[in-house]
Amino acid sequence: MWRRYFLCFGAASMAWGEGAISGPSLGFFFDPQAQALRPIPGIPGSAVAGGNLDVGFPVAKAVVAPGQNYALALTADGAVNIVKLAASAVTAQAIPALPASPDQFVLSPNGRAAAFLYGTSIEILTGLPDSVNAIQQVDASALPDAPATLAISDDGAVLLTSSPDNGVFVFTAGNGAPRLISGGTPSGVMFLPDSHDALISDETAGTLTAIQDAGGGAAPLWVFSDDRLGPPSLARTSLDGQQVIAASENNNTLAVLDRNGGNPVFVPCTCSPSEINPLGGSAYKITDSTNGLLWILVPPNAGLSSGARIFFVPVPEASTSAQ
Repeated sequence: MWRRYFLCFGAASMAWGEGAISGPSLGFFFDPQAQALRPIPGIPGSAVAGGNLDVGFPVAKAVVAPGQNYALALTADGAVNIVKLAASAVTAQAIPALPASPDQFVLSPNGRAAAFLYGTSIEILTGLPDSVNAIQQVDASALPDAPATLAISDDGAVLLTSSPDNGVFVFTAGNGAPRLISGGTPSGVMFLPDSHDALISDETAGTLTAIQDAGGGAAPLWVFSDDRLGPPSLARTSLDGQQVIAASENNNTLAVLDRNGGNPVFVPCTCSPSEINPLGGSAYKITDSTNGLLWILVPPNAGLSSGARIFFVPVPEASTSAQ
């Protein structure tokens, strides 16, 4: 089996060396060990990571857009770049309007906005991936402590910050003061696509809560809790907003719910899910590649007759692919 995977890997590397995608692809991911962005040629169950993309610099940190068409990447000295991921070429462009070395940065659900944390300041970039100059600044110094997580809406108008000690706060365009919208001990926040509705996971309470209009009334829509999932550490919706995917890092389990928080499908994993990031082919990356494997989830109703499935993607060492 491994011989088959590495034969596939060699073919994939050659295809990318020629500067074009050959055959099906699950998209791209950031490999922290290789300090590079890499493609994932193939389909779930028969995919293997391809060679390092040559973006012109070692990538210190990166996040790939949900549409797999670009990534935000940091150089070794912290400069923020946008990397366009096209089938025929990969190009990188610095974003000089952003300060270097953000403490953390996140993309909105559909990748049209991003938020960058710098100490007590948050920079919001909108109009992605076409514009890199539409930036607004949020003063986060009034928060009781530094945010543990951030979430930004697709239109860039509503920003959420969370802290496990102080709850979830919201900032809205035109109002610089943060407002507490949820207490408890949140472990993660995420907006729904093209919406100001949001998801709040709370590992201590063991709940996942959907909030309607986080920038306005911030009223709970539904609350999900189930011992079969365990304490939810993070959650997000599918790109079409029809499904909610929640993960328990402690319980090594994922749950796929409908948009109203019902009809859960539970999916155990031999991995510890630490993220839920869209790939191509209706798949989601649920771990990084630190241990030489990526784990991916394909939810039900995504072309699998057997329902939700989890697959692994081998991540062999790779040389740079010329572009």
